[in-house]
Amino acid sequence: MMPSSLQQQERLAHIMLAGMGVYALLAMHLYLPHLFGIGLQLPFNLVGWFFVGLMTALGLWNWQRRRLLTSRLWLGLVAASTLLWLPFFYLHNNTVAGHALPRMLGLCGGLLFYLALQQCRFNARGRRYLLYCLLGAVSVEIMLGMAQFFVLQPDNWFGYNTQVRSPYGIFQHRNVMASFVATGMVLAIYLWLHEAKTPKRWFLLKSAWFSAVLGAGAILVVLLQSRAGQLGLLLGLLLLQPLLWQTLIKTRSKRLLASLLLIPIGIILGVFGLEVFDMSKRSLSIYTEADGRFDIYAHGLRMWLDKPWFGFGYGSFESAFYRTYATWRELTPGAKPLFTEMGHPHNEFLLWAIEGGVVPLLGLIIMTGLVLRLFYRLPIVQSLAWIGVLTPIFIHSQTEFPFYHSLPHWFMVLVLIFVIDAQYGQRRLLAPPPGWSRWPVRAWGVGLMLFMATGLYAGQQLTRYAHNDDHTEAQLAAVINPLIWYDRVAFYRHHWQLTKALLSQDQAELLDYAAWARRFVLHTPRAGVYYNAYLALGSAGREDEAQQLLGEARRLYPNVRLLRSTSIQHARNHLAEIRPDMSVAELNNAIPLYDNLRPAIGGAY
Repeated sequence: MMPSSLQQQERLAHIMLAGMGVYALLAMHLYLPHLFGIGLQLPFNLVGWFFVGLMTALGLWNWQRRRLLTSRLWLGLVAASTLLWLPFFYLHNNTVAGHALPRMLGLCGGLLFYLALQQCRFNARGRRYLLYCLLGAVSVEIMLGMAQFFVLQPDNWFGYNTQVRSPYGIFQHRNVMASFVATGMVLAIYLWLHEAKTPKRWFLLKSAWFSAVLGAGAILVVLLQSRAGQLGLLLGLLLLQPLLWQTLIKTRSKRLLASLLLIPIGIILGVFGLEVFDMSKRSLSIYTEADGRFDIYAHGLRMWLDKPWFGFGYGSFESAFYRTYATWRELTPGAKPLFTEMGHPHNEFLLWAIEGGVVPLLGLIIMTGLVLRLFYRLPIVQSLAWIGVLTPIFIHSQTEFPFYHSLPHWFMVLVLIFVIDAQYGQRRLLAPPPGWSRWPVRAWGVGLMLFMATGLYAGQQLTRYAHNDDHTEAQLAAVINPLIWYDRVAFYRHHWQLTKALLSQDQAELLDYAAWARRFVLHTPRAGVYYNAYLALGSAGREDEAQQLLGEARRLYPNVRLLRSTSIQHARNHLAEIRPDMSVAELNNAIPLYDNLRPAIGGAY
């Protein structure tokens, strides 16, 4: 008879699989109107973290009652993650480290979710169902992408732009969608190569499913015109070749060969779609030009070499990048300005090295080495195949920042590595944790769920506020959880302050706004915030300070139209026409003020 502890673990595994299924097939693909952005600013990420919190709480609810089951890999990842946390506590350059806290908590949340999965008694079938859940999520995104391209009409509720016609699924960006689909295609082939041939009916249904993913996925990867997705798919398929040939030689499966032919057929259909349908087509030069990335990487490397040991401080990349680039540009004849609003160097290793120096970079290298060491325990063809499954997202993380844009990418990587670790890794049993430890762990899971639920509602409140021309300060104050949108809420709140101060000519309030703006640009330098602060100082009679601030802004952003002499002169002329009886709308129409804080997604992204 099975011991009660093992029965509990099996029940927990069934519950966890049910949660995974609901998330992968339904919740991951939720769309709600939003203000765009990255991370928790996108509703589907909030829903995803809600489910991560739920599954973490379920998996670790009674963790103090028995010895913890974990692995050598997980313990190594936890140890390496301490190196990523260490620069967070540097005192000499971390004035804006709070802006890096979300990614640090995201790292810890992922490790706790991984530990929760380890407490479930997943057998080989259960681990395979986890992979089916991932492939199911990719399948839903593929169907959504096909519907966007072929079905949706203008002015649709989804907000999909039928003029551009880039089928980005729920992700709002072509490259994020492409790497997700590419991962699913490689995973589909891997699952097929390991699929049991009996019972025959189920095998035929699964074969049809895998074939559909390959054919439709190939069409989408072409239509998306994503270099990162196409390169990741190509490398993933190449790494899968040894296992594929080994299987074909052994089974001589005609059905598998026919399904693999759907990939080139899908590519041909995708190219045909690019030519036939009215959509935004990228030039073929994207495959030969760096699209600004060479300049980003080159200057990012210069920044790291300038401060290799301690970096510029967590949360300071955007501000440090533009300030140091402006200095370098002034010393380098012929250097051109870069695009604005770039909050990431488009390479994950480079970000941590620039902000934290050598310590977090070493942590990332150790994490990568630990995963590769796990693969070393596998037969070579299996090892290459698993690396191929992970390759599309890894390539994407070295050319952009998918983990900050999309929780499903982080979720997929965690589940894939867990499955590999559970099957091939070295297990470890830890002593039962102390009884008091259950409360912080439970608080983490439940608190994460509450935070994400209130954050989802707050996002809708803020979206309605931004889209309503007649919004009021009371609507802004009613946002129930402004932490996710902290910068945006602060910007809107101080925009009200600036508007009222200009109408009343309240010098103290104008100077207070300028002081806030100076603090704000230390972590989020925006040309529009500089512009507003310049107007505030000018209206307050601080002309020298205003010109100094304007010079600083033009030095950082020499190609921004808002800072050009014509725009500045237009605004200054209208400042003299302000009357106390003017409405807010009349004031904004007269000057106008910068009133929309865009997220730092990045020009090359």
